[in-house]
Amino acid sequence: MRFFALATVFLAPLVAASAIPIWTDLKTSDTLASTSPVLDGPTDLAIDIKSSSHQGKLYVRLNYATNIRDKDTFGKSDPYIEMWLDKDYKQSSKVVSGTVNPIYNESFLFNVRPGQDKLYLRVRDKDTVSDDTVGEATIPLDNVFNTGSEGPQDYKLPKWFGLRSDGSVNLQLQFVEG
Repeated sequence: MRFFALATVFLAPLVAASAIPIWTDLKTSDTLASTSPVLDGPTDLAIDIKSSSHQGKLYVRLNYATNIRDKDTFGKSDPYIEMWLDKDYKQSSKVVSGTVNPIYNESFLFNVRPGQDKLYLRVRDKDTVSDDTVGEATIPLDNVFNTGSEGPQDYKLPKWFGLRSDGSVNLQLQFVEG
C-alpha cells in the first residue's frame, strides 16, 4: 500500500490536471487521486470578449476608388469591390472597365447582427481566367454605431505593413439601430 500512497503524492498533480483517476482501492473504494482539475491562479474562467451588441441596418454608399494598383500586364484594370460583414454574405459592386480610378455611385444594405463590428472590403480586378486581388481593408464600425453616420471618407488599401498603398476607396456609412 505504501507504493500506491507514494505514487499518488507524486502523480496526483499530473493526473488531477487531466481529470483521470489513477487508482481506486477496491477494498475501501477510495480514489487515491482527485479527479477535479487543479487550477493555478484565479478560478474565474470567464473570457472577456469585447464584441458589439449593435443590431440594425448598415447603409454603405460606394462612391469611387482612386489610384487602384493596375494588375493587368496589358491595358488597364477592370476593378470591382466586394464587401461583407460576414463571409457567408458578400456583396459586389459593378465592374468598371479600363480604369484605375473607377466611379461606382452604388448603395448597399447590410443587416448588422450582434458581434459584427467591422466592414471588410476587397478590391478585385476582373480577368478572363481568374480575378486578381488588388487590395483589402477592414473598417471598424464603432464610430458609425456611436454617431449614426460617417463619411464620405477615403479608406486606404494598405500594402507592405502600411508602408505603401494599393489605392483607396471612398465610402459613406450610415447605421440605423433596430
